[in-house]
Amino acid sequence: MQYRLAEVGELAEGCIVDMRTPAANRVSVLFSPLQIDERLTQQLTRISSHQVAHGAWRQSGSSMPEGQWLSVTRWERVPGSWLPRGWLVAGIEEAGSCIWLVNEDACTHRLQHDMNDLLYRLASKGVYLQCWFRCPPPPAGELPDPMLRPSAPLTVP
Repeated sequence: MQYRLAEVGELAEGCIVDMRTPAANRVSVLFSPLQIDERLTQQLTRISSHQVAHGAWRQSGSSMPEGQWLSVTRWERVPGSWLPRGWLVAGIEEAGSCIWLVNEDACTHRLQHDMNDLLYRLASKGVYLQCWFRCPPPPAGELPDPMLRPSAPLTVP
């Protein structure tokens, strides 16, 4: 897994985030440089590579039929003071969900929304599967708890 700034011409006009699978099956997520802090791309690469290398997320190789919800994953922009010192991102995971808390100063609102659209397509349709040991996936068509659905920004009391 690699998250990085896009080179000139790599993204279509108007596109600010895209995913590519070049040679050697290494997935790259490309960001428009004006939308994200480069340190965030480095931290996302470090965390995601760990998840993939240890089997927490796997590429399924085929899409699931519409209506079969497999997992929920999304970005939530939060104040930097909510994150561990020195980090611009932290992932909160449990079986069925992965919420990325992203420093609100490290990415734009537009990138958050476009990234959430990309993540929705990848995780809810089975392109990438969350794999937890001894925890079977939910039955086909079962929706996650409504508390896990993206409906409003995450707030912590």
